[in-house]
Amino acid sequence: MHDVVGVNDARFIDPGADSRAPDGAPVVRSADTLVFAPTYNEVESIGLLLEQLLALPAKFDVLIVDDRSSDGTQAAIAAHAARNPRIGMIERSGKLGIGSAHRLAWIHARRLGYARIVTLDADLSHDPADIPRLIAAIDAGADIAIGSRFARGGQLDYAGWRFLVSRLANHVARHLLRLPVREYTTSLRAARLERVPAGLVESTASDGYSFFFTCMARFARAGLKMVEIPIHFRDRHGGCSKLPPFEIVRGAFNLLWLTIDRRRAELVGLLPEPECRCRNCLGPYRVRTKNGAVRCLACAGADRAR
Repeated sequence: MHDVVGVNDARFIDPGADSRAPDGAPVVRSADTLVFAPTYNEVESIGLLLEQLLALPAKFDVLIVDDRSSDGTQAAIAAHAARNPRIGMIERSGKLGIGSAHRLAWIHARRLGYARIVTLDADLSHDPADIPRLIAAIDAGADIAIGSRFARGGQLDYAGWRFLVSRLANHVARHLLRLPVREYTTSLRAARLERVPAGLVESTASDGYSFFFTCMARFARAGLKMVEIPIHFRDRHGGCSKLPPFEIVRGAFNLLWLTIDRRRAELVGLLPEPECRCRNCLGPYRVRTKNGAVRCLACAGADRAR
């Protein structure tokens, strides 16, 4: 059975919420690893993604964060979740950004005590079969494992301007940031949560696609051990790209700032209970910004810390 909670601007479907801890809190973690994917109008691929994830021999829970899709994506996720208690969904109030969805997932993983988090795209450009390889890499001693199109043995199916933008973005990022990796913008990653300082990912200011290379810079500058695992990155399974032109411009500015400011990230600590609870949607996904304001990553509600 699943808890489906509709509260103002966000809706939560938690796996296994009929189980309760002694203090009455829902026990929703059934494994040590959380696999996360964000969605926005991915009805053509989300069913296949969930089926392939659940068919893998490794045991993990699945979290989908949906930005109020209009094509039936939420209904497809809910139908799969009704049949499998390992699937959970958070439906947000609107299109709040892929970076903020990832930040929410990291908070969710820490809140529920997962040992590992794995992230990937929902359009099947990433092969779910690569997940065990990433998990094996962090279990062998890496702090962060990156599914890399540009490491030796990696492949990329893009053509035309998407190929050019992808290649150019990673080449420029590598030249400017000078980090010990070739892949900066993919979302296929795995991390050991105990090795990544709390707030390193969650306190980033990037809500869009800049989130990915911002995190790479933060990982490296924090001294984390990163390894690249070559992958075959395929073209998306249906639908269309969600990368708007203004994100490319904003990403260029963020990349230049990271190049100029090479200091280690100033961590902003995660809010404890009950401060992390949003007054609007009741979800525990409020984060503090550097100026002291607090914003909910589930519904975008903003206020000051209590």
